[in-house]
Amino acid sequence: MNKNLIIGAATGYKYEDMKYFFLSLKAIDFTGDVALLVSDKIDTDTRGQLIKQGVILIYIKSTSIRFAKNYANSRLWKIHWLPHKLIFALLNAGKNNIQRLNRYVKIFHLISGSRYCFYYDYLLANRDKYKYILVTDVRDVLFQADPFAHIEQDSILNFYQEDDPIKDSFYICYWVKHAFGAKKLEPIKDKMGICSGTTIGSVDRMLDYLENMIATQARITGGLTALGGFDQGIHNYLIYNNYFPGAQIKINGTAEVFQLGGSTPTLFNENQELVTSENLVIPVIHQFDRTPEIKLKAMK
Repeated sequence: MNKNLIIGAATGYKYEDMKYFFLSLKAIDFTGDVALLVSDKIDTDTRGQLIKQGVILIYIKSTSIRFAKNYANSRLWKIHWLPHKLIFALLNAGKNNIQRLNRYVKIFHLISGSRYCFYYDYLLANRDKYKYILVTDVRDVLFQADPFAHIEQDSILNFYQEDDPIKDSFYICYWVKHAFGAKKLEPIKDKMGICSGTTIGSVDRMLDYLENMIATQARITGGLTALGGFDQGIHNYLIYNNYFPGAQIKINGTAEVFQLGGSTPTLFNENQELVTSENLVIPVIHQFDRTPEIKLKAMK
């Protein structure tokens, strides 16, 4: 029977930065695989702690991370719009274009964007091992239960809403406008924002999602290279332009993930766990650090 996989990026973190992620994961007795993107210069203590917990470490060269950061900070991407457009056209032609675009995004994009490339590489190489995958942030995520326990469909792709429409998010509007133009923002601005920090899918659906994230990043390299977090703009644009037919958009607080960023939740059970209106424990809590007054059981 295939395992489930939780995969995230932690290239700039020490173990202390993500302790609740792993303490809570241990508390729920998760039996699947956990994989993390880390720098090849990861500190010894963090590396030892992760290996002790059986985490699969996917090493990224620190020189690659540094080049992307330096290029972004130099603002050269602002004057390289035409060269990037020409490079994309060349790389996107013919067969195996996704592999060429993958390498291109890894070079020029910050890890917040290029992480999708490394997720794709790992999942493509190990697709026969896994059933469901949770692509997730790490530092501000904790677990109250197994996120895959109640998923039954063979083929799924689940996205998780936030609590506000896109038009109320300065950043999503900014990212969408700079990537695709103001005219592309207009039809989706009244839709609810969807967080790119947590997505669950079956293997084939997740690979398709990652391919689209990679190809779209490559296409807009000259417009958004230095804007950390812009993947959420792409994420929302693709979802609301029907790139993923049959995917489900889950209302916050009703499914596998709770986004705490813009919420003050009131539904707790007697164990100080966040629950749905049906009193079901919500497996994944994202952005828990945005509401420090809430002390969940998983934080003890």
